[in-house]
Amino acid sequence: MKLQLTLLEKAALENRLAHLLLFHGGSKLHQREVALRLAQILNCHNSTSEGPCNVCPPCRKILSGNHPEVSWLKAQKAVIGIEQVLSWQERLYLKHYEGDYKISIVEQADLLTLPAANSLLKVIEEPPERTIIILCAENAEGILPTIQSRAQLVFFPNLSEEKWLSSLGEVDDFEAAQAFRLSGNNHNLATEIVQYGIQQIKDWLEKFRTAVEERNFLKLFPLFPIDKNQALLYLQVMAVQAEEGIKNNTIRPLELLEIGKAIDVLRQQANPRLVIEVLALELFQQGGVRSD
Repeated sequence: MKLQLTLLEKAALENRLAHLLLFHGGSKLHQREVALRLAQILNCHNSTSEGPCNVCPPCRKILSGNHPEVSWLKAQKAVIGIEQVLSWQERLYLKHYEGDYKISIVEQADLLTLPAANSLLKVIEEPPERTIIILCAENAEGILPTIQSRAQLVFFPNLSEEKWLSSLGEVDDFEAAQAFRLSGNNHNLATEIVQYGIQQIKDWLEKFRTAVEERNFLKLFPLFPIDKNQALLYLQVMAVQAEEGIKNNTIRPLELLEIGKAIDVLRQQANPRLVIEVLALELFQQGGVRSD
């Protein structure tokens, strides 16, 4: 990984960086860190073989998130829809306001809907001048093959728990370690758990389990309202727990299957309350969440 990043930085210094990069694997925090470093190198007033200076106005603006030529496209819901991509596309084709290069970073690019991905492909095929697009994804296989084929792929290996903890900044180490275990050692999921609050997630999941075990639909009502991002986070944690339960023979394999279906349906813009209620009803019919 170190050699690959060194080559990327060298290409940036020499203005030879590919116009489309696909970061995949590893931690979203690490991907974001590398994307910002490349943006600095491309716009820094004093870049050297050691990297950006970190003190010139462009460097400081990029690090603070205030540089007009560095933009982000992030999922507003459970997916990145075509409306978001069209709006992003308009901004991308505006004239350069400040700096040598425009850098656009698409986070969770594997959440692009098919229409959104096809719209993005049109930009990739005819990119604006002096523009670098960086797609960040947990799984490259979730990216449209026609986009993959046009990108330079950069694989990020998983960080150790220690390195992941250090990348979070000022957080409670004990809670972060709990989040890491709750995520099944998935850095990106663990980061979301930390940001959302581990105790709130635990409380919600316990209430859901109680309602399902008792087959009491009324006990689901206190779990709402809930937005799609919350529901997706809860379901992902639930899936990790189901996988562990299957290994320990405490949970039926069918539960994991139903949770997986719920995640897929939710990512297709379904109502989160309806998804959770349907999942609970499916588990009611199976006789609860734990095997005999």
